[in-house]
Amino acid sequence: MIFAISDIHGQLNMLDPALSRLSTRLRPSDVVIFLGDYIDRGPDSEGVLRRLIRFKKQHPGTMFLRGNHEDLLIRSYEGDKRREELWLLNGGMATLSSFKLGGNSHWRRKFPKWAMDFVAATHVAVKFDHFHFVHAGVVPYGVDTEVEADLDPRLWIRHPFIKYGDSPGRIVVFGHTPTPDCRPLIHTNKVGLDTGAGQRGGRLSVGCFDDTRPRPRSPEFTLFQVCDDGTVTPDEAIRNVLTHLPKNEPTLRFSMPAIPTLPPASVE
Repeated sequence: MIFAISDIHGQLNMLDPALSRLSTRLRPSDVVIFLGDYIDRGPDSEGVLRRLIRFKKQHPGTMFLRGNHEDLLIRSYEGDKRREELWLLNGGMATLSSFKLGGNSHWRRKFPKWAMDFVAATHVAVKFDHFHFVHAGVVPYGVDTEVEADLDPRLWIRHPFIKYGDSPGRIVVFGHTPTPDCRPLIHTNKVGLDTGAGQRGGRLSVGCFDDTRPRPRSPEFTLFQVCDDGTVTPDEAIRNVLTHLPKNEPTLRFSMPAIPTLPPASVE
């Protein structure tokens, strides 16, 4: 199985219950993919990064994707003043405060190397047979990304991908664009798992995807969420929820059989 966890945004109080629930069911063959945006906005970005590093040691089949907030941190650390201003206005101050560097104009000199090493080692995307995991989305053919030329649209794209990004290829699982109702965004070829953990009243979502089964007509997965008070919801099977499908569309059922080892993923 492949487990995907959406944007955390410094919310260690939500990440801890999610990983505790997840750890009880992980098998050696399972893969865990974090979709980026580990830092900013929430109160404990440092604690989130330390927790993720510990989790990786316990579960080697873990992969970390880069979010646009990690991208801003890297660019700011490298001296891009314009991006630094944008970063600080969009939650970067909370990250610096968690490292006890708030208000320090010389924060680069004291920002811990272990944290920068973690962020720098993140991947942009990972592909399996039927699923494509990425932070923000993929670029639809012939559509303006609305992203500045020096930025990677896979970390930044929003509405052009959500509105136009349907194709018969892999199902794209992404974060970045929070849903207003704390429920995943589900289209024929995409699943948006950012359910607002970085916002008041939001939730942290964990989806479980089976890459060994034939590609379904619409996304099938199981889901649990962590509320902002740390409450964990029961597992829910998500299937046949596309309102635009024909009314006679057969119900798609989700099961969790014994799963062989997954083939190697394509990492970018």
